[in-house]
Amino acid sequence: MKPTGTHTTLDTNQDLRLELRFEPETACLHSPSNPNVPALHIAFSHARMEAHFFPKGQLQATHLERAIEWVEDQIQAAHPQWPKGNSLWSNEADLHALADVAGVSQGERRVLHVDAVEQTFSRLVLQAMGQSPGQEALPSNAQLFSTIVFLRELMHHLHFPHILLVQQGSQNLR
Repeated sequence: MKPTGTHTTLDTNQDLRLELRFEPETACLHSPSNPNVPALHIAFSHARMEAHFFPKGQLQATHLERAIEWVEDQIQAAHPQWPKGNSLWSNEADLHALADVAGVSQGERRVLHVDAVEQTFSRLVLQAMGQSPGQEALPSNAQLFSTIVFLRELMHHLHFPHILLVQQGSQNLR
């Protein structure tokens, strides 16, 4: 690691396998295999998103726009300083639910590509604008809406091309 002002950047020679974990008030990215890598805590919770942007599972275009801006602000406020090219993985049930609606096949290891997240996000936007064809409609679920917005912004701003989803307790990350 190399200090740069008030932030810490990581040596670009490191290939980090970062776990994404949802905690009660934060989304945490950390490297379980490398304790020298500081964890990144992003102020995010499904409950907060639902209360402020998707009350009672309702989806409105103006609320969705504010939710996107809020998540972007939270990611930037966490000051991520990792180089591009790291891998992301998780066993979070909410991310598996997103993979389900994105059409990713079930399995012990599932790869959710940024393109599939973007396509699901586009469905969310159309639905918020009242223009979603019935067969494309997402379940009316604030937790799912929050997960889609958060993961899309995280992948976009931190340049993750995909996220590997594994089953709870799995150590198979290759």
